[in-house]
Formats: sequence, structure tokens, C-alpha cells
Amino acid sequence: MRGRFGQPVWIKGPQLQTTTTTTLIFSSAALNLEKLNRMQVDPCLYKEFCFVSNMIWQCKLCAASFTSRIQLFRHYRLQHSHYSRISPLPCLYTDYICTFQTLNALSTHLSRYHTAQLSSCAEQSQRPVLFKCPLCTFQQPFSETGLFSHLRKHLKNHETVTCPYKDCRYSTNVYSSFNSHKSRAHQASLATDFQSDIVSEDPHNLQASISEVASDLHEECPGQSTEVGNDDQCDTDSLRNQLKKNVSSLFLKMQAILHVSNTATQEIVEHLNQIFSLSEPLIKEAVSDILQRNGHSIAEPTLSEVVATVMDCNVLSTSTSKGAELSSTKRRKTFIECNYPCVMPVEYQLDQPGHTSMYVPILSMIQELFKNTDILKKITEPNTASGQYASCSDGSHFLENDLLSTGDLILPLQLYIDELEIANPLGTSRKIHKLCAVYWVLANVPPKYRSALHAIQLAILVKVTDLRKYGYAAVLAPLLRDVRTLEQDGVFIERVGQNVRGTIFCVSADNLAAHGLGGFVESFRAGHVCRFCMGSIEQFQVIEVRERRFPQRTEASHDLHVQTVQESDTLSSHFGVKGGCVLRESLNYFHTITGFPPDILHDLLEGIVPMELSLCVKEMIRLKYFTLEYLNHKITSFPYQHTDKVDRPQPLPKMFLSRGTIGGNGHENATLLRLLPLLVGSVVPEGDKVWAVLMELKEVVELALCPSFTDETLDYFVCKISDHRQALLEVFPEVRLRPKHHYVEHYPALVKCFGPLLHVWTMRFEAKHRFFKRVVHDTQNFKNILKTMAVRHQHMMAYHLAAPSFFKPKTQASRVDSVLVSALPEVAQAHIREQTTSDTIYKTSKVTIDGTDYVCGMFLSVGVSGGLSKFSKIKQIYLVNHNVSFLCCDYESWYVEHLRSYELSTADTSLSIHLQSDLNDTVPLSAYTIDDSLLLTPKRFIQVRQN
Repeated sequence: MRGRFGQPVWIKGPQLQTTTTTTLIFSSAALNLEKLNRMQVDPCLYKEFCFVSNMIWQCKLCAASFTSRIQLFRHYRLQHSHYSRISPLPCLYTDYICTFQTLNALSTHLSRYHTAQLSSCAEQSQRPVLFKCPLCTFQQPFSETGLFSHLRKHLKNHETVTCPYKDCRYSTNVYSSFNSHKSRAHQASLATDFQSDIVSEDPHNLQASISEVASDLHEECPGQSTEVGNDDQCDTDSLRNQLKKNVSSLFLKMQAILHVSNTATQEIVEHLNQIFSLSEPLIKEAVSDILQRNGHSIAEPTLSEVVATVMDCNVLSTSTSKGAELSSTKRRKTFIECNYPCVMPVEYQLDQPGHTSMYVPILSMIQELFKNTDILKKITEPNTASGQYASCSDGSHFLENDLLSTGDLILPLQLYIDELEIANPLGTSRKIHKLCAVYWVLANVPPKYRSALHAIQLAILVKVTDLRKYGYAAVLAPLLRDVRTLEQDGVFIERVGQNVRGTIFCVSADNLAAHGLGGFVESFRAGHVCRFCMGSIEQFQVIEVRERRFPQRTEASHDLHVQTVQESDTLSSHFGVKGGCVLRESLNYFHTITGFPPDILHDLLEGIVPMELSLCVKEMIRLKYFTLEYLNHKITSFPYQHTDKVDRPQPLPKMFLSRGTIGGNGHENATLLRLLPLLVGSVVPEGDKVWAVLMELKEVVELALCPSFTDETLDYFVCKISDHRQALLEVFPEVRLRPKHHYVEHYPALVKCFGPLLHVWTMRFEAKHRFFKRVVHDTQNFKNILKTMAVRHQHMMAYHLAAPSFFKPKTQASRVDSVLVSALPEVAQAHIREQTTSDTIYKTSKVTIDGTDYVCGMFLSVGVSGGLSKFSKIKQIYLVNHNVSFLCCDYESWYVEHLRSYELSTADTSLSIHLQSDLNDTVPLSAYTIDDSLLLTPKRFIQVRQN
């Protein structure tokens, strides 16, 4: 087996196996044969211990390797103290995928699961010690934690559990009583202390011998130790410098990640220094006592010199003392900028003093990003199968761009522009500190990675008042200058060894911002309000886009409209065009018509959905299907599960009846529309036309959120949009269609242009606003607020770029347990035997793959029956050779047209096992029991895989 960088490593699996490529270091002194004979332990068993204590330990974050676990743990503490939620610490063991956000969590994991490492080896070299549940057929390799964890599951179901310890007859069905009894009557124990029918005991009393041997070898494999330890080869100067950088990393994390203010940080530093300086007499007394106990006398000047030297060895104190590099806010800022991959923002003055904008140089930021190997790896990942629209590179606008379609390594930039209110929107400072932010992201990074907030980069911050006064050309000038350079000359990427060119692929924005920057009219009440075609708002009421009667905007026609407006002294707009776009005028490979995609968030989830929910709910209340109080009770009392808990909708306010919209944010509105059939579907008559409007809208939203399309799916999308329009106008003929209804009708054609619209929407960009709002909330300082926010953001980016990995690990789990392969169902055994010959593997109740959480009890879309998706419930999750396998209970499914949901029933408890690659859709779902029926409603359109 080879490590991450090709070095041979010892793979410590659930069962140790020899391998010809394993590097082992033997110590003949370790083999104390006399003691082995006295203990009656097989020398081969002892040899297993020596293998473990001398195997090569490979760091998962860098190329370093060590001969003991304590050395690797010390390496983590010293070299990889730069951990965070984005870049967590992995378990020391090669085949464990567990990750931890703190060193304490990692240390707890090691003490809980890997303390008896030698014991584990010994147990598995003989017959394994098994735990067998007396209440069910469950069995697994014995561990005290696993035993009680399983028994507590029975207690949660109010089953009576008997205490598993020998000579104890206590039994109860109360969870808390069982825990209290265990705590009072039984402390940590060996396998021999449990009843023999629950824990099978080795006939040679293996546990006792293991305990002796593990104790005897503790110094060789100090699993519990968390001390840094001594290293004769350690360079003290390098150690001091590394510790100083660790201190600076702590301060950087406090400021940029934990949002501790500069004032608070400085107070903490000063108080720590005062406390340490006041502890000098304690150190002096301790040193003197040690010398006296060992029969040494020392003169007072020498003692003072020793104490002073000890005080100087405290890196935290010396690096933050007065005049040191980290002693003040300004000095810490200078140290960070010199020692971290930090691109500082530049302040530009807009004509008059006091009117400024902050710009982060995009070329320098690109160079820093590509110094991290993760970015280049993600960009060069293989694309999806042909014949599908699965990314922006599959769209015609990308393929027809002369620069982006060259096939070389290219940097397509996706911009985002929006206004954000950083002060209380209801307070006296409303609109005074309203800002405009411009973000960007590399569009060819797969969506599952670029959706991470730290992957979204800051370009410009400016006050909205200044933007309106000086215009886009003045504010965007430094950005466009750098993008022109990127188009013509490119930027030198060190890891590639050449200049890489790029341009702006598209600009994501809400309709108002897109029209403002693109040069279209910003009023949506009359005239030509569509940036995709030249139809008027009056025509939208009677003509559908699929009829192809609206002239589509082209690059040539748009350029002609711009020219007409610019040359006329009387025209304010022409076919909805009021002027040119500064991006089009400044760049060679960007055009207004191909550069502004629609936005699902503002068109559907915060536009049409809340409006039509208000319209239809109001009508159904009038028809007395239910009352507002009944609906709100259902919303608040519904048993939301998993991700639905986070996005749970709020009760509808009474004022929605007059406002014409329910309000709410996109997440909540999407969840309400999706779960509405489960909330009130049973009280609405089947065939009701008002209900049909919402159900048609539900299907349109599911299709819009689809991550990939085929031509057949797009044709179906066109039909569902038309069905929804006709249903809406049939039930509410007096309703005037909004421009957003028309924009949605363009979606199928725009998917062919931009790829899946889910990948160019503004949802994740808007989440980025939270960082800046928190900075303002925590600093409470509005003096030069633009600079404060930009600098804090770049410090945050410096922290993440300095981490070993820029993105989260592909697969993460926080807790795993070992399980016998022979104890698994036959379908699982057959699947696992194809991947490994080990007798034991790991299982977990929750695993995260590419940012998506999979939890036991959730449902997966896998397989097809009658053209519809089949669903399976996750029963167990297995980790085999870093692959994730789902043991599922298969369910029969029927599509309920009235609810636009699936009704599920178990298929005779049949089991199946699947990899993530087998799934129809990677998003797991929750099922709910409604009126004795198990119902599941999808979050997005599921394209089944035909076998």
C-alpha cells in the first residue's frame, strides 16, 4: 500500500494484514521472551505489537512521515495548528476518514477508539471478542462504548434491558435510570466482567495478558500522551519560528474567523502578558525547590538568569511583549501581510475626497489561489458525460466564446453584483450605510466546490450613493483593467508554468442589478422589460415564449439598439435598451446578450412562489378547505427532519391576504411549497383546480432546480411551464402575469445557453453577505467601513489559503465503529468481499460526501420501476477502503398525482447495497408519515438511470 505521496506505509485496518510493500522497523530489544514465557503469551502475538509500535505513520496533510503515533500527533500540533471547519484535522490512522475541527476532538477520538491499539491487534490475531445483544440478533466486535450505545437504542424504545455485567440482576426500561445505575455501580471494565452470553470471552484470558503487555509497551507507543515531547534533531530556531507563526495564526483566526474585534484582541494580549510577568516569582520558587531537592545550591544572580531564560522561552509572551512583532494591532497586521498569502485591498478615490471604493486586485488573487494545489485539481477534474447539460461549459454561450472554447486551461469568471444593507434595516441608519458588493468565482470549478463561501472572492465594495453618483464605469474601472490584462496577456500561474488567459463568462444578479449594469430599462411595469427577447409586457399576457413569436435578442440587434439610443437626443430607451454596458465596452470576449443569466432565486423562490402561494391559499381559505389558523398549526407542528429543520417555513402572517405575497426567503418558500401537499393535501378535494395551480408550480420549481438536463428533460420542462401558465390563467383570469412569469418561460432555452441555471443563481452569493454583516456587527465601527470589511475579508482568505487544503475533504465522518463482516446481511457481505478481504470494516450513522450529509433513516433515489424512481431507506453506512456503501431497505413506491409525492411501503424487508455513484440523485430525502401513509416529496426533478 502506498501513501499520499508514494511512500510505503503500514495500513492499520480493522484486522492487521502483512503486505510486501510495508516498511517495518524491528527492535530486537523489544522482544522480551522471558516475560512472554512468564505471561504465557504467544511470541507471534507480541510480534504483532512490535509491528504496530514501529510502523510508519504518514501525515495526511503533507509529505511528512514518522515512526510513532506520538510523533505524528506532535507534528499535527506543531505544523497543522491551522485547522478550521473548512480544513479539519484527519484521524492519524490511514483507513479512518474521521475529521475533527479541534485538537481536543482529535485527542478524544484517539483515546476513545485507538487507546487500546495494541489490545486491538492482539484480539484480532486470536479469536475476536464479540458483543451479542440479548434482545436482538445484533453482534459486533466488543467495545464498551459500542455495547452501551446499542443497549441504549433499546431503552429509547422503552424495552426492558438487563444489566450486562456479571452477578448484576438490575433491569429497567428507563433510559436515565439505566445510565445512573451504570455510573454508580459499574466503572470502566474488561470484557471478562460482562456476562458470557453477551460478551464472548477468550479461553486464554486474553484481556489480562493484553493489559500487561500494553502497559509494558506504553513507552514505545504512547497513545494517550499529548505532550510535544523531545526531539534531539529539533532545530530550536525553527521551532521558535514555527510557534511564533502558530501564535499569529491564532490571532488571525480570532479576527477573521471568530470575529473578535481588534480592541478585544489587544486587551487579551495585554492581560496575558501581565499575568505571565506576575508569575515570575512562582517560576523562581519552583526552580529553586527543584535544585534544593536534588542537592544543588545556586547563587541568586544565576537563579535570576535561569528564571529569565525560562520566561524568554514562552513564545506567546515574547512575541506579544512590548515592541515585539505581534504586540499591537498594526504589528500583527504587518506580520500577517508579510508571512501569509494575503492580497490586500486597494483604496480608489472616486473624483472627490471622501468618496472611495475598495478593490481587491483580481490578478494577484488568482495567483494566490493557484498556489494551493486544490484549486488546480478541481478545475482539471473530468467533465460529465456528453449529451447532457451539466455545467456552464456545456452551454452554447461558453462553447461559442472564442476565448473560452479553445480547450486550453482557461479562467472563466462568474461575477455577482448586489446591494446589501449592513445596518439595521429598520433603524435610523437605514440606507446610510447601504453598500454595493461585487464578488467573483472561477466558473470552471465544479459547483459542489465553488458553492463554499470562502471560494467566493471579493472584488469591489462601494457605497450605493457613490455608485449612483459616479456610475459603473468609474467604480468598475480597476476590475475591468485587470480583466483586460487577463484577456490579452493572461496571468502567470506558477504551478502551470505559463500564463493563463480568461475573461468574464457571466454576471449573476437579480433583475434590477442585471438591467442596471447591462444597460436595460430598470422599470418592470410597462414596455420591453425582458433582456432575452423583444416582447412587451402586454404581449406577455397573451403569448407564450414557446410559440416563438417573440423576436430573440441577438448580439447584432442589441448593438444596433445601443447605437440608436446613443445617437438619439430624444430616445431614452429603444426596445428596452437605454444604453451600453461597461463590461461590453471594455472587454473583447464579453457581450451583454450572452452575459446575464436569469436568477431562479428572485424569479421563482422569492417572486412567483410567494405570490402564487398567497393567491391560492387565500382562495382555498375562501372555499373553506381549511383556515389560516389550521394551516399555521400544521406548519408549526409538522415533524421536520434533517435539512428540513433548517429550512422550515414560518407561519403565514394575516397581512398576506392584503399584501398579495407571503414574503419569506427562498429557502423557506421552497420548503413550504414542497411540503404543502403533506401539510394540507388531505383536506383539499382531488381534482381541485386551485390546488392544481400550486402543484404545477411545484413541478416547475423542481425542474428549475435540476442539476443536469437532457434534451428530453428540457422538452418536458417546456410542457410543465405551459401547463402551469394555463392552469393559473384558467383559475385566476383576472391575474396579470408578472415579468418573472415570462422570464421563467425562457428557462429551457437558457439552459442550453448557460447550462443548468442552478449553477448561475445568486443563492450562495447572497449567503456571502453574512460575513460582512457580522464584521460590522462585531466591530461596531463605521469609520472607513469599506476598508475594514475588505481587510477583514482578505485576512479570512489568507487564513484559508494558508491551510493544507482549501476545500473540505470529499468524505467526512465524525464517529465510526468496527463491525464484523460475517455479522452483516448476505448482500452486504458479498458487496464488501469484492472490495476487501478484511474480517472487519467500519460503519457510521452519518457521513458527509461532497458537502451532502447522509444519515441513517434518510431515503435515497436508486433504481427505476415503470419509468419512475424507486426509493430505499438508509439502514447502515459502511466505510470500506475509503469508499462509502449504503445498506438500504428497499421500498415500493407509487406516485400520488394529487400530492405530487411518492407513497412508500416496505418491499418484504428486502435489502440492497449501493454506492453514491449508483444513485439517481445525490440529494437524500426525508419521508413523513401522514394519515398512516409514508409519503416522500422530492426536492428537485429526479432523472432516473436506465439500466
